[in-house]
Formats: sequence, structure tokens, C-alpha cells
Amino acid sequence: MGASRRTSSVGPGGRRPVDPAEIRRVRRPLDRAATLPGGFFSDPSVYDQELQRLILPSWQCVGRTDEITRSGDFLTFEVAGSGVVIVRGADEQLRAFHNVCRHRGTRLVEPLSGGGLTRIQCPYHAWTYDLTGRLLGSPLMTDAKEFNREEFGLFPVRLEVWRGFVFINLDPKAGSLAKYLGGLVRRAAPYPLERLRRARRVVYDIAANWKLIVQNANECYHCPGVHPQLAQITPYRSGEEDLTDGPVFGGWMDFVDGANTLTASGTSPRRPFPGLSPADLRRVYYYVLYPSNFISLLPDYVTFDWFLPLGPDRTRLVFDLYVDQDESDPADDAMEFWETTNRQDWHICEMAHLGSRTLAYRQGRYSSDEEVVHLIDEYYLERMGLLGRGK
Repeated sequence: MGASRRTSSVGPGGRRPVDPAEIRRVRRPLDRAATLPGGFFSDPSVYDQELQRLILPSWQCVGRTDEITRSGDFLTFEVAGSGVVIVRGADEQLRAFHNVCRHRGTRLVEPLSGGGLTRIQCPYHAWTYDLTGRLLGSPLMTDAKEFNREEFGLFPVRLEVWRGFVFINLDPKAGSLAKYLGGLVRRAAPYPLERLRRARRVVYDIAANWKLIVQNANECYHCPGVHPQLAQITPYRSGEEDLTDGPVFGGWMDFVDGANTLTASGTSPRRPFPGLSPADLRRVYYYVLYPSNFISLLPDYVTFDWFLPLGPDRTRLVFDLYVDQDESDPADDAMEFWETTNRQDWHICEMAHLGSRTLAYRQGRYSSDEEVVHLIDEYYLERMGLLGRGK
């Protein structure tokens, strides 16, 4: 269908990169379905809708409780342009707030992390808050009519902790974290997540749309060509997908005989986590916590990714690798493996993004090994409110 026939249903100003027929093609059964249209990966109006409908109202893991252990410890970060500060109060409780002064909107806390806070003071006009978010001081406001200090505390952000991982959600009406995690709670139960400590962190800046990175994480169709070292340890057609209803998607892959983890050698000097079943000792589990996180459960370590969209064509990815808190080995072998694998992934995602922007791009077709990618794309269309238009 020519560009002149395309109709508008996403984004401001009447602009839309696809028509309803293209959405219908995505929604067909896997063996007949087409991939997402290229415009979904680069159009600014689509990206703006994604922030509002997907990113801001979703649970996302931002760190661990052991990063904020003492009263006055804090973390700050950006989520889709909104600043957030997490602080541990004098009562030892973790709380999250929008990092915005209630006077004229100034950013309150600048460092990415730190400690020793006893109160939060705006650097502009010195409005001051306690660590529960209550407004303590507002200089020269005594003459303001109908100004009630109780109404001008910091805006809270929902925060819940799952087994040491700290999640936030910018939507005050969102469902519980437990409901969001769903079957992952059962799948991760054998792993001692409360006992983890972060061994390594790497932050990547990727010139690709965030959806391409999520799609890439949920298929190994690309593994033989892109990750030959990975495919030798976990054959790309091994395993099974066991969580497919969303918002958590994924499953496991099997190690070849003689391998028991993901390192260059397929072996590890680290002890496996206690209590794992024989089946778990032979598997690596991969799950995307859509749309913002990705967890890998291995017999001797855990990885956790955080996807931070910076625009339709850039994504920051925070990659953390965790070992047991009593493990002395620095996990250099595991990090070396993932540094190679990650950079292979980011390069191919950047290549895919470049291709999706070209005039020649048309909807492709899914292989039988891309079932979860197809399910994720359908889930994406549902959350974007496009299913009715695609019918």
C-alpha cells in the first residue's frame, strides 16, 4: 500500500508509520505472521507513546538492597526522562520519590549514589524535606495565601523489593510486583537470590531501538552466526520456553555434556548454588521482564540487565553479574564470556536498527525459532492499544 493511503492512529500531528493492515499481519499465527513494521523502531511519535503506555507504567528493577544499606544511603537515576531518588530513611525503610522540588521543579539530588543524607534540600531556594518526603522548611513562604506545607511533600514513587532486588513503578495504579513477576517467582525459587552480591557491572550505550534489543534477547535463531562460542556450550535449538503469557517471557537452554555454566571453557571454579535440582544444574534460564529487564539464572551466577531507552534510536543497558555473597572468585571468566557475547549482540542490533530505517525495509517473516519474539510483539501491540485497530 502506498504512503498516500496510510492512515493515522499513533502519535501527534496525524503521523503514523504503519497502516492497520500491517498490524494485522503481525497478529497472524506464527507460520503466517509478519514482523513489526520498520517505523515502530524509529518514529519519534511511536517512541513517545511507548514511554507513556509501556515504560513509565511498568515495574523495573533498578538495583539491589545491599547498595543502600544504611540510613541516608541513596541512589538516583532517570526513567524515560523522569528523575527518581531512592533513599533509606532513619527508620531503615527504603522509599522512592520523584527527584523534583515541589517549589519550582528543580532537581534535588545530583550524585548517582552516596550516603549520609539526613534531609533533602533543594539547591535552588532551600526548600527542605525529611527522608520520608515531608516538607520541613520553605523559606519566606509565610505570606503565601492558603499555603499548606503538608500538601507539598515529595511525590512518592512505588517501590517493592523481591528477594533483594529493588523495583520501582511510576504508575501509582499499577498492579503488584508479585502479579507482574508471575511464574518467574516459582522458577527462581531454588536460586539464593537474597544472598547475591554484585561482582561486575558494565554499562553499554547502544545505537539501536530498545525493542530490537529485547527481541534479540529472546531468540537464539541468531546464535550460530553471531555467537559461535555460545552455541558450542548451549545448542541453539535446545531447551524449552515455559513462560509465554507476559509480561515475563522466556525459558531455558541445555548445556552440552561436559559443560555446567557459561564461560569460555563451559566450566567454573565457583561452587554451584546449593539446593539446585539435577535439571537446574544442566540449564541456563533466560527471562525478559518486559519491557525493562532481563535475568539469566545459571548454576553458579546470575546476570541482570536493565534496558533504559534514551530515544527511538539509542538504548543504555546496565549489565550486572552476581555471585553468592560468600564466593571469593571474582567471576572474571564469566564476565569475559558475557563481554564478548554482549558486544556481538549490540553490534548486530545496531545493524538491524540501521536496516529498519531504510526505504527498502518491509515486514519480514518469523522463523519457527522466533515464537517468543512473535508473542512479545503481539504483547507490545496490546499494551500500545493497537489491537483494536489491527482487527
